[in-house]
Amino acid sequence: MRIRYNHKVNKLLPMPSLYFPSCRHVISVCVVLALALSCAGCSFLKGGKEPVNSQPISLTPVIWFSPSVTTAEMPYLDGCGETRSVALADALVASVPKTLTEVFTGVTTQSQTDETIASDGVIEVGVGLRRIELTVPKQAQGTYPATATIGIEMVFLARDGALLFSKKLEGTGRGTVTVGEPSCQVAGMEAIVQDAMDSATNSLAQQIMQSAQIREYAAQRATWAPMAARPRPSAVTSTTEAVTSLPAAVETAAQPLPVASTAPAVPAQLRFRAIIRDENQDQFLQSDESFTIEIEVKNEGMGEAKDVTITAEGKAELAALFPSEVQIGSLQSGEIKRTSITQRVTASQEHLHGELTLNLRTTSPVVSVPPPKIFNFGVKPRVIDAALIPDVDNMPNSLAAFDQPKAVIISIGVGTFLEGEVPAVKYARHDAEVMAEYLRIIGGVPGERIRILLDRQALVRDLEDTFERWLRKKVDRETVVYVFFAGRALVEGGTGAISLVPYDGTLTGAKQLYSLVRLQEVLYRLPIRRAILMFDVSMDPSPGTALADIPSPAWESSVSEARKDVEMWMVGNRDLQEAHAYDEGKHGLFTYHLLRGLQGAADVDRDGTVIAGELCTYARGQAARVAREQFANKHDALCFPGVGRGGMVRIHPVARGNNPKPVPVQKQPNPPADSPGTNLMQIGP
Repeated sequence: MRIRYNHKVNKLLPMPSLYFPSCRHVISVCVVLALALSCAGCSFLKGGKEPVNSQPISLTPVIWFSPSVTTAEMPYLDGCGETRSVALADALVASVPKTLTEVFTGVTTQSQTDETIASDGVIEVGVGLRRIELTVPKQAQGTYPATATIGIEMVFLARDGALLFSKKLEGTGRGTVTVGEPSCQVAGMEAIVQDAMDSATNSLAQQIMQSAQIREYAAQRATWAPMAARPRPSAVTSTTEAVTSLPAAVETAAQPLPVASTAPAVPAQLRFRAIIRDENQDQFLQSDESFTIEIEVKNEGMGEAKDVTITAEGKAELAALFPSEVQIGSLQSGEIKRTSITQRVTASQEHLHGELTLNLRTTSPVVSVPPPKIFNFGVKPRVIDAALIPDVDNMPNSLAAFDQPKAVIISIGVGTFLEGEVPAVKYARHDAEVMAEYLRIIGGVPGERIRILLDRQALVRDLEDTFERWLRKKVDRETVVYVFFAGRALVEGGTGAISLVPYDGTLTGAKQLYSLVRLQEVLYRLPIRRAILMFDVSMDPSPGTALADIPSPAWESSVSEARKDVEMWMVGNRDLQEAHAYDEGKHGLFTYHLLRGLQGAADVDRDGTVIAGELCTYARGQAARVAREQFANKHDALCFPGVGRGGMVRIHPVARGNNPKPVPVQKQPNPPADSPGTNLMQIGP
């Protein structure tokens, strides 16, 4: 694996504070602790390690493994930079029943496709987050630290389908792996993955053992009716047949027939949304690539929705990648259910393309049928000559600097998140590192005027401190502020308002987010000369809102319009979609072309200077071209103020040009007056 590192990148890390208690203080604490333990007695020490209720639960449930388990793998890169994976299915199928036998008096394993058998309930097991953190220098033998993280979900359903328990937990395994020089094979990874798996399953088993609902359910076991006496759901008996099979009149009086209610059923109102994320986030399904479909269904009506399912339809080869039906189950009024399924594309399915349609079905009456969700998939060329892609990580020697000692650089890259369910953003961290170095060299900016926030350093409080306190102390009327952000953003359903997602942010609510309006207001209050803002973000809809009901993201606002001579906004993704990861360039697609433009390629008029309008126009056009040619889909970036808006910030110089004019050629005769003229690209205000 080739690791790129630029020692010039400034990383401003806080100095850790260490506190060493005095010897007298330590002795005092030990004396107090010894007295407390002696008062509690030996029984206290023994009982502290026991669970709240250690008696096995008197149930024999069935274990169902969801499709996310049977196809689950954990990919990583070996010592040669090749992708390897650890399969989880066999290990989970073996370890989960063994762990749950300590919780219940007995468990059995059954496929969801099998006919339902008499049991005391169902435990459904699914897999979510899967991540291996391992850095191995290419073809370097030795031992290296590795960390595996697995998210496992367990759901306990009663015999009548009632939800008694639902919990998702993450387990972490740490250790060292060994890389051999001849084969580059990584040894010891399976044991670390097993530790992560055991950590999650043991914690879930403990939660189930302490569940009051499950124990109350088990305590009523003696009152349950035998399963054989229950009518099968598929057995539909007419009224006439039911009457002819009645026992004698005396028995009928002792056990009267239930009277069917004549009241009309209250309809449900269902909404659902679905997102399909492929492994490298370029919106293409390629050979040996995994993808995940996330589904959320909400019942906004007054009635119950029963037997809710999601069906997949489309081209036969494409639809075969997805389960024909995804069982959601029953939803009470106001209830929300979410599920995710991960699959892998096989080599024989490499050239899939077409549309996939997801539909919602239910056996209950509904106010209206939700519209289907339609996804388009295309074909991406598998062979691309990487030698033809310029490496933007190498600074060109001819890149001359502007002297901007009063400039301020804020570069933020959030590629991983504290909440494991938030999808990672490939190259976000690297994008921020390299962009900060470019801007530092171009402007000759001192290190104390640069702040770089990467992943764990980019908590919401760090963004608040950087924009609202640190920045205010650095600026005056001659300051040019450069802001770069790579990561995720959330779009509000009602207004289209945008919020940046920090490392500790989530996609399930408005907490721990930093709104774009808040950033605009901060800049509006600062006495600065210019502000150049660049965003390469994946746009996610707010939870619980249908995609059709979400307006376009509100990048432009009254604040930015009033500041069109001061602020230049370069937005790589103006719509609700994932930002493209440009693997050939080792950066986000929009960021890659911003860096190429800063090298001088954006100097379209070849006057020796790259101005803000040229840079954004160049990156926008190049990103759209690559997305169209290589990804066969749309990439719509945004530059504002736009051409013709009178924004003087568009002609602000941001770099020296490195795009020399061609050798002059012999002048051709003037064309006729009625011939079409050349349409030059507009880059000025």
